[in-house]
Amino acid sequence: MSNNITLLEQEIMSDIEERRELMSWLKLLCARYGFSNIDEELFLYYSIPIVYAIWEGFIQTSLQIYVRELNKLELTIDQVCDSIIIYHIESTFPQFKQYLDADKFNKKVIFFNKLGLFYKTNPLEINPNINTESNVGFQVLNRILSDFNLDKIPEYSEPGSGYSFKAELSQFIKIRNAVAHGQQSSIVVNREDLERAIKLVDKLMDLVFERIKTGFINRSYLK
Repeated sequence: MSNNITLLEQEIMSDIEERRELMSWLKLLCARYGFSNIDEELFLYYSIPIVYAIWEGFIQTSLQIYVRELNKLELTIDQVCDSIIIYHIESTFPQFKQYLDADKFNKKVIFFNKLGLFYKTNPLEINPNINTESNVGFQVLNRILSDFNLDKIPEYSEPGSGYSFKAELSQFIKIRNAVAHGQQSSIVVNREDLERAIKLVDKLMDLVFERIKTGFINRSYLK
């Protein structure tokens, strides 16, 4: 276990540092190169999707590292907690999220045969595909953490604090989606928006890492 947690920590910490370096580089570009107003406006507008890609990429990578370390433990279905089993089943069998067509009998037979094999498979190889819904806002983030029986992120950074992760993420996602959908006339991005997005992602990466590490140490993945 000690070697596993050390490796998990090292890999996620290394990933965080790489992402922080990239965000730091983004933040310094305007000041370093003295963009014209038009160039700066264009750069800032498209910087938000870059920060979002850093954020969603972190969620994907960190949870995949966690899943890989869990799979090394060769856990059985009877050992793993219900939330991870449900996550794994829904990832492996998307049919659970769909209505089965009564006319497609052959597909039903194949599906139930695969399901039967699933419950006979040991050790359990947890599916590493993390469903971010391409929109990792506050609710999606906590849904993903819950999938792995990890503690959720609180709405506020500290009790009584005016800094709301929920509100900040909502604003960040709103700007990102507007840019991604080409709504150039509906939004203006300034340096403060970029700095707020970077500050938010920086804080959340630490919180997610802390929850992954704590969950692994405390074996929250077990029943």
